[in-house]
Amino acid sequence: MHQFRLAVATRCFEQSLVESIKSATDLRVQGIQFDVRNEVHSGHLSDTGRRDLLHHISEHQLKVASTVYPLKHALYEPDRLDLRVEAIRKAMKFSYTLKVGTLCIRVGRIPEEADSKERQVLVDILCDLARYGNHVGTVLAITPTNDSAETLRTLLNDVKTGPLGIDFDPAHFAMSGRPVIDSLRSLHELVVHVQIRDGIHGIDGGQEVAVGQGNVDWIEVLALLGEMDYRGWLTAIRGVAEDRAFDLARGIKLIQRILLGG
Repeated sequence: MHQFRLAVATRCFEQSLVESIKSATDLRVQGIQFDVRNEVHSGHLSDTGRRDLLHHISEHQLKVASTVYPLKHALYEPDRLDLRVEAIRKAMKFSYTLKVGTLCIRVGRIPEEADSKERQVLVDILCDLARYGNHVGTVLAITPTNDSAETLRTLLNDVKTGPLGIDFDPAHFAMSGRPVIDSLRSLHELVVHVQIRDGIHGIDGGQEVAVGQGNVDWIEVLALLGEMDYRGWLTAIRGVAEDRAFDLARGIKLIQRILLGG
């Protein structure tokens, strides 16, 4: 099967950074994802501190696979908009200093009305950030927020100033009742990062669950990614749960078993 690179989001271990790096090593993954708003950011690290961190990660035979910058509000909301955009620009620049080429962000649900003010503001901001990404060497990856594959594709087609990609979250499509495989196939050339996350859809809506217990067919997902010749990272991420670290480890082991043909 196609050779994939696996990573884990260190924040899900709910440990110190040093302990999280050790936990990632124990799972035999190749990379880690940092939250560059709440976990590791430029204001906490001097240049020497950043070099020491990268050296420590390298000693554990890991790489920083990607970064994520969680937003508290939709990217296009007018309140504190300039500060929000500037914070993302700083996160992109900082990500590049960590030798990361992909910063994942959730921009809020994409307005579907083509002529709405919110959608135009969103497109203008993303055009600016994509242009900046060309300058600093970091690509923004949009994580869907109850968006269809068609809506995501249409948005990215409107951004022509620089690279922009999709952070493909199978759990999102499963929880919203949308077909995971068809959505992945539709977005295939836009996908620059993939989450290892699972979910279910029911009459009361969607719910995240541990990988392997939801509606995502991971054998099919991995097979399609192989057909796509996907070269990016797959990162295990777990939201609220009784034991996030346990679920994270179990999810990674499931993916590793599938990749080994087990």
